[in-house]
Amino acid sequence: MAVFEQTKDISEDIFEHASDYVEARWNLGVLNASSKAANGLADLTIILLFILIAMVVLLFMSLSTAWLLGQYFNSMALGFFGVGVFYVIAGILLWFIKDEYIKLPLINSFLKKFYSEDEDRKY
Repeated sequence: MAVFEQTKDISEDIFEHASDYVEARWNLGVLNASSKAANGLADLTIILLFILIAMVVLLFMSLSTAWLLGQYFNSMALGFFGVGVFYVIAGILLWFIKDEYIKLPLINSFLKKFYSEDEDRKY
């Protein structure tokens, strides 16, 4: 009977340690996922802030360039039209190269950041 009780105690200990291990791994996974989500959200916030600043700078530079071209050609409408044509051409060029130079690097950057081990990152 003693052997049976020892076996029962050992199996209970194994089950308890296994359940503790599974719970610890689950908590580690949740912590890792929340850390990566928080880092991603912080990076997204920074990127959106830089995009906002870049858009304001681009707006004022475009207006000043259109104004300058308008004075050069003695027609404000022609100056604004020239800047508009430049943006149409730039937009068409971006459309054709978007997959290779924009989409693919963004996907690679996201995957690298998501699957990296953030051991050397300071918080």
